[in-house]
Amino acid sequence: MDRKEWLKSAVFYEIYPTSFFDANGDGVGDVEGIIRKLDYIAGLGCNGIWLNPLFCSPFRDGGYDVADYKRVDPRFGTNEDLVRLFKEAKERGIRVLLDLVPGHTSDTHPWFRRSAEAARNEYSDYYIWSPNVWTDARGEGLRTVNGMCPRDGNYAVNFFSMQPALNYGYAAPTEPWQIYWRDARLLPLRREIEGVMKFWLGLGCAGFRVDMAASLVKNDADKSATCALWREMFSVVRGEYPEAVFVSEWSDPPRAVGEAGFDMDFFLHFGACEPAYMSLFRRGAESVFSRGSKGAFAPFFDTFVQMRAQLGGNGFIALPGGNHDMVPRLSDGKDEAVAKAAYAFLSTLPAVPFFYYGDEIGMRYQKLDSKDGGYDRTGSRTPMRWNGGKNAGFSDAEETYLPVGEGESAESMEAREGSLLHTVRALARLRRTQPALAASAELRVLQKEGVAVYERSGGGQRLLVAVNPNGAAVSLPFAAGKALASEGCTLEGETLAFADAGYMIAQI
Repeated sequence: MDRKEWLKSAVFYEIYPTSFFDANGDGVGDVEGIIRKLDYIAGLGCNGIWLNPLFCSPFRDGGYDVADYKRVDPRFGTNEDLVRLFKEAKERGIRVLLDLVPGHTSDTHPWFRRSAEAARNEYSDYYIWSPNVWTDARGEGLRTVNGMCPRDGNYAVNFFSMQPALNYGYAAPTEPWQIYWRDARLLPLRREIEGVMKFWLGLGCAGFRVDMAASLVKNDADKSATCALWREMFSVVRGEYPEAVFVSEWSDPPRAVGEAGFDMDFFLHFGACEPAYMSLFRRGAESVFSRGSKGAFAPFFDTFVQMRAQLGGNGFIALPGGNHDMVPRLSDGKDEAVAKAAYAFLSTLPAVPFFYYGDEIGMRYQKLDSKDGGYDRTGSRTPMRWNGGKNAGFSDAEETYLPVGEGESAESMEAREGSLLHTVRALARLRRTQPALAASAELRVLQKEGVAVYERSGGGQRLLVAVNPNGAAVSLPFAAGKALASEGCTLEGETLAFADAGYMIAQI
């Protein structure tokens, strides 16, 4: 099936491997643990998985400091385990995306160790170096690490000090030592990254979520060089793997999809999408999805509709309820009714929804000391609560990677009628079976103040969706037919009556 065809009805589940399920009893999640929970993910209604990094790493930034792009870290298992995961997932109709980190590596990566040698070698230009230790390599938000290597120079980092920035060149060099991005000296690195993609695609991976996708070419104010670079790399990789899916962490869908050639871009809490996204979930009482909030849907819809129109049908917007970088979790500050309304919204928009593990059972943020470079994000990465047993069923170990928090489990929610888990499952399945809810189907916004009301149409079907996030009792007159799904409201003739936070999805 063409990649864009299956993405139209895709529902993704993001897994932080360290915290999902520990199959070998060492207190850390692993690939085998994910395999054992594939039936749960399939039963949830998801047909895609995004795995956070599980490559060899010192884990000083949760695996986003890669030391070997082509080998699974022993804490998670082996390459053979990951290949088996691809196979087992495919048998259940699930495609697996890996996390590609192309902008930087760990300072323990062999490429960097060679690049840091005093004598020039074939890896010298793989990273951004100043010409000597007395010259700064900063610029465009880059930091510099000084005096740490035999090489007479300072190296730039993208994020933490142990994450040296890979060198894709400069769109507008301002110093003699900065290499223009089209320079042939930089081609070997690009071939390496293309090789990494081909390696995993050849083993059964369905594609990649790409970390910091906009960061590659430096001094690239309009990102035109970075976009051109991605298009060139995609042409190489897709020549062999045309079904490969690429999802960018860019937060500017018109640019990432329309100009750079990604299949989807995340609508996120930073960049061009920040005000619109943050208006929904993570501004406490000011968020739309907050009990008693007076927030409006207009900031989100105004941006979302405009950006989607700019895509021109060439790709999709990926919309997450949360992820490993977001603080707090989706259910924080929300009761179950409001959380259900939030999931109804995520599941009925013309975007590809991404559910973060544990959000479907209302897991909440924990205030914890930093682990693996998570800092304040650590509390959004705690072990999955599977049941009421030892360590909530996550692990048999005496001590787990992070403490298991309190709250309901997947098992207890499964047993409780009307739980958040049952709602998420029903919405995901509805999403995948109703043509008017496809990511490619049309959207017409009818109301964006207080209660969101919008029409979805496609495949010969028309649906009306109403989402009330804050519990205000309202009645909306409209013409509707049979209700397909609803909570917290009733449909009586042409009147939708909300008694609480909730939603209605009805045929029209």
